[in-house]
Amino acid sequence: MKNDKQRRSKQSEWAAFGLIGQVGLYISVGALLGIAAGLFIDSKLNSSPVATLIGLLLGLAAGIYMVYRLISSLE
Repeated sequence: MKNDKQRRSKQSEWAAFGLIGQVGLYISVGALLGIAAGLFIDSKLNSSPVATLIGLLLGLAAGIYMVYRLISSLE
């Protein structure tokens, strides 16, 4: 009985760590992809930081949206 409670506790701890990892991954990958796309567009159009900043904001928005979908699917 006690062993089963410990096992469930460890599983829920690992699930929480996994969720935190997914949240960080979604936000960081979204930001990095947005920056990469912005840098590419800036190099083609010779517009220094404009597209990079827009890409960063769009990437962060996409990452936050993915986190929202992840959290809402848990409920």
